[in-house]
Amino acid sequence: MISLKLFRILLAPTIVLLFSCKGNKDSTSGGKPHNGKPGESGEVEPDQLRPDIDTRFQEKFFQAQLEKARGNFQQAYLIFEECLNIEPNSAAVHYELGKMDLEQKNAPESALTHAKKCAELDKTNPWYQQLHGDCQMALGKYDAAIKAYREVAKLNPDDPNILYQLASAQLYAGKKSDAIATYDVLEKKTGPYEELSIQKHQLYLELKDNDKAGAELEKLATAYPEEPRYWGMAAQFYQSIGHQEKAEYALEQMVKSDPGNGMVHFQLSEYYAAKGDDKKSYDELKIAFASSDVKVDLKIGVLARYLQLTDVRKEFLPQAYELVDLARKVHPNDAVIYAMTGDFYYRDGKKAEALLEYQKSLLLDQSRRLIWEQVLLIQSELMDFSSMANDSEKAISIFPTMPEFYYYNGVAHQKLNDYSKAAGVYSLGKELVVDNDILLLRLYSSLGECYHYLGQHEKSDDAFESALKLDPQNVYVLNNYAYYLSLRKTKLDKAAIMSARSNELNPGVASFEDTYGWILYQQGKYNDALTWIQRAIEHDESNGELFEHLGDVLFRLGRTEDAVLKWKEAEKFGGAGKNIQQKIQQQKIID
Repeated sequence: MISLKLFRILLAPTIVLLFSCKGNKDSTSGGKPHNGKPGESGEVEPDQLRPDIDTRFQEKFFQAQLEKARGNFQQAYLIFEECLNIEPNSAAVHYELGKMDLEQKNAPESALTHAKKCAELDKTNPWYQQLHGDCQMALGKYDAAIKAYREVAKLNPDDPNILYQLASAQLYAGKKSDAIATYDVLEKKTGPYEELSIQKHQLYLELKDNDKAGAELEKLATAYPEEPRYWGMAAQFYQSIGHQEKAEYALEQMVKSDPGNGMVHFQLSEYYAAKGDDKKSYDELKIAFASSDVKVDLKIGVLARYLQLTDVRKEFLPQAYELVDLARKVHPNDAVIYAMTGDFYYRDGKKAEALLEYQKSLLLDQSRRLIWEQVLLIQSELMDFSSMANDSEKAISIFPTMPEFYYYNGVAHQKLNDYSKAAGVYSLGKELVVDNDILLLRLYSSLGECYHYLGQHEKSDDAFESALKLDPQNVYVLNNYAYYLSLRKTKLDKAAIMSARSNELNPGVASFEDTYGWILYQQGKYNDALTWIQRAIEHDESNGELFEHLGDVLFRLGRTEDAVLKWKEAEKFGGAGKNIQQKIQQQKIID
């Protein structure tokens, strides 16, 4: 709450402007002086008995100002209207109502009515003329706004802001040359500065006056010799319009202004690149990268472009890695540089090196979620599931509501054969998923696998069914669900339908073909099973599990010698079941 004392201080200038008391008549101007108390003898003129200011108006005005100061604009507006009923020609009240109409009620038409009134009542008050101009601007009446702002500038010539507003109105009115003239007046008061000079430069460009457009940049650069980038801007401009001599001059001035500044060399690099001189551009870029003057964000932007470029132009890889090394030396404590280095290594197939860089990045900044995901992805690809389990738990502690990290943690524990732990993590993760059916499907599918190995077959089937509700045509869910049913020798008709569908949707996949063949085997359709498993081996010729399945089918078809040969191949390739040696030795299937 604003204290009464403070409110009086704030309001004091307003009181002085709004209310002026009539002077008392001089005691010598006629009649006898009255020196006694009220009621004592002495002549008093009737006008002196009346207050100079209507006290009702004064009280209402103060009350309205107090409500406005408290933020109660609606109440303040109503009280100001009461003031207007008392004093219809109060410029101050019209001003207050107009301001609130414009700023609080977004009613420029009504605001303009009040603004015109207060401006007419007091033509010397710059604030009233300012409101008049603002209302005209809001209504799109730019010529009228220009006229009002000119009046403000006359009344308050020391205020540079009004000149900026005048120029804006002129621009809206399409009077570019007038706006430039106003900016020139403003510049005489403030001196050149970037925002103003760039605006004038742009206006000259629109007026197709390249000489004056360039002169504005040179004037700015001359005014700020400690900012060599202004000469760089001038050089780039002259380069863009084909004025090579002026461009070279601007570059010379830029280097002279601060030859050791890394940003100078960064801009030189951009200049030479635009000119098509790649060697000079790269030489300057190396100097810039070796300087701490150039911010990390600019270097990252360059490296990101190199990352895209070297996808197709491998000859630029040495340059890219040289720049990466320079950036790492200058910014040894910047997490983004290490992350970018990791991006290069990972893209180039150097997974172990990439992992180290990403881990360095996380040591400096653990808040980067995408870097955590990249670390876990590489650990999965390198099959380092112990580290993946540990790091995904760290990620969960930092991002407890991100289901992706629960998925990574579940995968790690599943690969470590800790199916109970994996199932628990997957269950937590799926409850956190929002608008991400792909991730939710993966979590349900993985849950189905874990529950299968835990012997919780009903839960396994429910999880797979939930996954298929999200995507009935997902070939991996169809295949895996069918395969686990075949291992349990249950719901084989359903399994056969799902497996056949997966092969229709994605033909030529050995694991899908083997699943279908194995289901046919469980159904006793050995000749059909033989066809499909042989087809699978054509697409994967060194898979021990497939050869074991082929041996089992051949045995059921009475071809024992052929079966034993296939079992031996299965043992050689690896991946066969734990009873493979017994099958070979006893020459029969071991259930």
